[in-house]
Amino acid sequence: MNSRTGTIVGIFLVVLTITAGTMPLAGAASQKITFKGGYTRAVMKEGRESILLTQGAVVQVGDILFEAETIELSGKDSRYLTGTENVRIADSGRGLTIEATNLTYDRELEIILIDGWVDILDLENEVIASGAYLSYDQALGIMKLQIAAKLLHHTESGAMVCRADSITYNRSNMTLALKGNSSIYWKGDVYEASSIIVDLKTEEIQMEGSIKGTVHG
Repeated sequence: MNSRTGTIVGIFLVVLTITAGTMPLAGAASQKITFKGGYTRAVMKEGRESILLTQGAVVQVGDILFEAETIELSGKDSRYLTGTENVRIADSGRGLTIEATNLTYDRELEIILIDGWVDILDLENEVIASGAYLSYDQALGIMKLQIAAKLLHHTESGAMVCRADSITYNRSNMTLALKGNSSIYWKGDVYEASSIIVDLKTEEIQMEGSIKGTVHG
């Protein structure tokens, strides 16, 4: 073995080019990762691990399916996942679908970040939401939407339409916290306040700050 070959073996650098292929990986928290793409490039040098999927990428992590034009897995045990263009996340275990233009996912902390427009469909809790920024802590079940945030919840009395600069949606206990230019349209009534707390299970609404509204008696 010459010195050049020995150096290559010593640093353990592998570059793979896979066309329309599928490959499973063992990941953080013992989750199996399955991925495929029209073109795949993988670098497995310690400290620089990355897998780049392009031309229509698909990654399956547990119950979560990630789709995008481009997806990159990076870090030790493929901890980080980033996606760009036509991003779609389908979480069958939680009844969630998220569509966006980009995403960053930390598999170890179970946090999804989306800096751009995002649409959310929560079939489990009959919720549709949107905004221009999303932070989602999967472990706690807490979503924070910012910038033109909007959330619709189906009730027996019709859709409850919530808008605010920021909406924190707790999927675990079914509550909403609206802050900044907060408003709710429900059953023909209008509620506006600086901040509003909503219990989606009991349909109780609490308002604070400058309050105004219109109700039909």
